[in-house]
Amino acid sequence: MISRIPRHLLIGVAAAFAIVIVAGLAWNMIEGAEAVRARLDRTEWLLAGWRWLLIAAVVLGWRYWVTWLGGHLPPESQQRLVDARWRVAAWLVILEILLGQNLLGRAVELVV
Repeated sequence: MISRIPRHLLIGVAAAFAIVIVAGLAWNMIEGAEAVRARLDRTEWLLAGWRWLLIAAVVLGWRYWVTWLGGHLPPESQQRLVDARWRVAAWLVILEILLGQNLLGRAVELVV
């Protein structure tokens, strides 16, 4: 699969992740953990919306993604991937609710 994805795309995505990580660490060092936490709390709704938008992009563009990234697979495998779209969507929503919306953390706080 990696050979099907253009090398410049892989390098670009890796560079973007590296920039985000370095920027986050620098932001934490410059402003301090409390200021970063306060600012993230203020933008929590925006970040949640961004995650839901990304989930929607994955689900709605699923056929395109399978064709583009799985083009080297046999047609039967591609069809199985297309058929798995709603299972993947369900798992992404479950993960977002449990982890992104902190439902798991709230449940642990209730028990403790």
